[in-house]
Amino acid sequence: MNKTPSLHESQQMLKWLNQNRQMLLDLYKNQHFAYNADGLIAHSENLREVLKLAEASNQIFAIYLVPRRTTSIQILPIRFRTVTRHDWQPNYHVKLKHRDIEISTTMLVDSGAELSLISLKVGQDLGYALADAESTLLAETIGGIEYVLRNVEMRIDEHSFIAPVAWLQTNTGGKQLLLGREIVFDKFNIEFRQADEQIIFTWRKDS
Repeated sequence: MNKTPSLHESQQMLKWLNQNRQMLLDLYKNQHFAYNADGLIAHSENLREVLKLAEASNQIFAIYLVPRRTTSIQILPIRFRTVTRHDWQPNYHVKLKHRDIEISTTMLVDSGAELSLISLKVGQDLGYALADAESTLLAETIGGIEYVLRNVEMRIDEHSFIAPVAWLQTNTGGKQLLLGREIVFDKFNIEFRQADEQIIFTWRKDS
């Protein structure tokens, strides 16, 4: 039976996975694979087969399912409403600035979003416009959604920095803005305290 990895082993395994993610996406689409910090142990579209091979190796391992397809970037996670839930969202006040236009807004802190996201209207309010013949990109979500990349000046607490955002090119009807990982999660250590309905942003001195 597969042993539970220690915290250090788990961190090293995740490090290997992150470093080799693109290779896995290229070679093993829609397959389960067993891996550890030393690399790939077994892979197949059949989960039982992978588990059997991995167990036979007598190594500590974890299982990962490679997506069937990927697009430009993932920015919209899927959300479910449960029967019983803690009715709180991890929102935080963020100032967005482009040239001489500044908007103080509330953004949903979302560790599942690779990029921060702003709606079509917010981008227009900030003064963004499409360049002539500029191509849109396709985000990975249900049905796909078009966006373009823009750099925006963000201010969180007393700290200002430049970060990329996905500016939606479709009026989805939603007003929620997402604060994603790119740049933001490198600048801050972010602690979620759902029981206290609180988020704590701590500026990283090495940023």
